[in-house]
Amino acid sequence: MNAALRATSTALALLDEADLARLLTQQGFQPEDRAAVRAFGRVVSRDQLQADFATAFLSRAGAPVAPDAADAEAAFCDELLDICHWQGDADWFNRLAARWRDCLDRGVSDHFPWAACGALLSACRDRLVGGRAEVFQLEMDLLTGLVRVIWALAAYLAEVGILREREKLRAFTLLDAHTGLPNRRRFEQVLEAALAVASADWSVGLVILSLRAGDASATLLAGERERVQLAVSERLATAIRDGDVLCLTGEDEWSLVQCAVRSPAQVLLAAHKLREVALSAVASLDVAKHLTISAGGASGPVDAADAKGLERAARNALFAARDARQPVAMYSPEAAQTSHAAAGLEQEFMRALAMQHFELFLQPQIDVATGACRSVEALLRWRRAEGSWVAPPAVIELAERSGGGAQMLRSLLSRQARIADELARAGVDVAVMLNLTSQDIRDPDLPALVRQSLDSWRVPAHRVGFELTEGALLVDEPAAGKVVAALGEAGYAVALDDFGTGYSSLSHLRRLPVDELKIDRQFVAGVCTDEQDRAMVEALLVMARAFKLRVVAEGVETEAQASLLTEMGCDRLQGYFFARPMNVEAFVRWWRARYVQPVVPLGT
Repeated sequence: MNAALRATSTALALLDEADLARLLTQQGFQPEDRAAVRAFGRVVSRDQLQADFATAFLSRAGAPVAPDAADAEAAFCDELLDICHWQGDADWFNRLAARWRDCLDRGVSDHFPWAACGALLSACRDRLVGGRAEVFQLEMDLLTGLVRVIWALAAYLAEVGILREREKLRAFTLLDAHTGLPNRRRFEQVLEAALAVASADWSVGLVILSLRAGDASATLLAGERERVQLAVSERLATAIRDGDVLCLTGEDEWSLVQCAVRSPAQVLLAAHKLREVALSAVASLDVAKHLTISAGGASGPVDAADAKGLERAARNALFAARDARQPVAMYSPEAAQTSHAAAGLEQEFMRALAMQHFELFLQPQIDVATGACRSVEALLRWRRAEGSWVAPPAVIELAERSGGGAQMLRSLLSRQARIADELARAGVDVAVMLNLTSQDIRDPDLPALVRQSLDSWRVPAHRVGFELTEGALLVDEPAAGKVVAALGEAGYAVALDDFGTGYSSLSHLRRLPVDELKIDRQFVAGVCTDEQDRAMVEALLVMARAFKLRVVAEGVETEAQASLLTEMGCDRLQGYFFARPMNVEAFVRWWRARYVQPVVPLGT
């Protein structure tokens, strides 16, 4: 039997004398029948029944050929022959029940005890009566007592079989069908049982290991996710100590219950070991580059004396590890405070995502040659229920940490297309540029998702564009390069954002179908006062001209910056000097107020 099944099985209660009396009464058993069965044992010996019953029955047609099952049947029949020695007690019934459970575990048919009891009765009748036509009253009394006892036994064994099947079903409901590991329900039972006997000297350790795919989950097929889950489960199961229990407590979450640890250091060591084993498991899979693994640990009764409290402590440590971008963390009061706030923010984020409470604010990009607004950058905005605004980088991090990035991408693409349609209907001829994350541009379905969103709103390709950073490209450059190339081939404008901030490479400009290069605000801020910043801007402009790219300088806040950047050769300018980011309605009002008369080029 499976080890996990043996661990979760509960022993069937033994039959006592009162239970036996009720069972026999149900079969019409009378007090004199007990004496009749004892008398039968004096008339017919066990050896005689062995020859008449056991030998013939065990060699019957249809008998099992598997050695384990055949041995189990033989042991049952050997015990059944002890009817010749039965003194009316419950012990014989209980021994046969144990033999029958062993038969069930070895695959013997559930019809077996009925067949065996019927064959035993036939053998008893043949020994008493033989082929005689006349049957004496004493023989009838003996046979009647035997029939009542044996059918009471058969009924009891049938009940044992039913309870055994229920026992197995209960056990299997405590196991994950895919991995064979104990599931969350079993985890709760094990943790409660372990804490019940824990002490200051022998603590209970709990490690929660979490595997997160973030936005990449959208690119993992169901079969791939199952393959990852199974590979990690198999590796982890071989790495734990005897006596510890590994459970699957979530789709991509494992919990290890350490039933006897002397110090939190052992829990921390186990957390690191589990994470290393899990990393090794996913390293051999094609999706390994998409996955991150974190672990949190706690020990009871020090961190918590009850199962729910200890799980909460370990989970707080897990959240703290994620927030600090650390592989492993142990519970501490500080971790609890941090994780509580983070968990609350994450829950609020998921609610906002479900209700589509995120907004895109538009910031104009001004063409220096004509003074016209030719494009706008769509900037993510989220206002919490209590009124505070969450910075865009924090929103992106929440999306990746919660696994909601794929859903957010689809929502923002739809919002981008809708805004482009609204602006076109309002007579505002601008392209809407949306920022993409590193996860977004690794999604091979991105071009199709963009096309689907535009088709839904009947928006042409030239009405939208996308901005991405060089850092995002470097996460997985081959995969990202293919996606960016597909976006360019589809006719969408592609801008390389934050160029010159640490990852600059001419190879990106040469290989990727980029239309636009954006100069980061940190260089724009000092372009009028810092020679190095001005030299950097000039160098970026030279590179852009070499590759025939349009240049946008962002973060323009003063007229002096705007004038100098225009003289230096920037094509478009963006910043507070022209307008702050605003919602769609405000932007339409701004555009109409600015362009109700012919536009005037900058510097005239």
